[in-house]
Amino acid sequence: MSELEVRRAPLVWWIGGILLGLTQILAVALEKPLGVSTQFVVADSKVMHKVAPEYAQEHELISHEKYQKFGYGWWLDIGLIVGAFVAAVAIGRWRPRFTTVWWRATLNRGILSRLVTGFFGGFFILLGARIAHGCTSGQFASGWAQLSLSVIPFTIAMFVFGVFTAHLVYPGVPKIER
Repeated sequence: MSELEVRRAPLVWWIGGILLGLTQILAVALEKPLGVSTQFVVADSKVMHKVAPEYAQEHELISHEKYQKFGYGWWLDIGLIVGAFVAAVAIGRWRPRFTTVWWRATLNRGILSRLVTGFFGGFFILLGARIAHGCTSGQFASGWAQLSLSVIPFTIAMFVFGVFTAHLVYPGVPKIER
């Protein structure tokens, strides 16, 4: 496979979407709405209760009981990582990558630039989610599974700003071999 060749998906996108949706509906029915970023608050809470217990007890957010115990969310986070790894190995496409075809073809920047950009992008997404006392993955995935009205404007905004950000980060469309 050449460096700029686009890989083919092992599963048709709409079948994967249906399977993911059914899994999400089952998870919401069995447990409760799913989210990933809440586990970062739980980890922070655990550390703060060890390092500065008096501060943690008085803190408005991490003093709540739900942020002091590990729950199903940790298994969700672990499952996301392990499941992605197992799927990549199973289809024979696992290899460590630090950048993407689009990043190399349009920006021609190095690996360090990509890692720093990815880190700050993830940091700001989590920061925004926690400031709003929510979770972007939970709002999107669980919101649709529960047919929540709040998910409609959220989804529209997410896609609009996603397209806007993609145009900022990747201003040109590279010629990629197919």
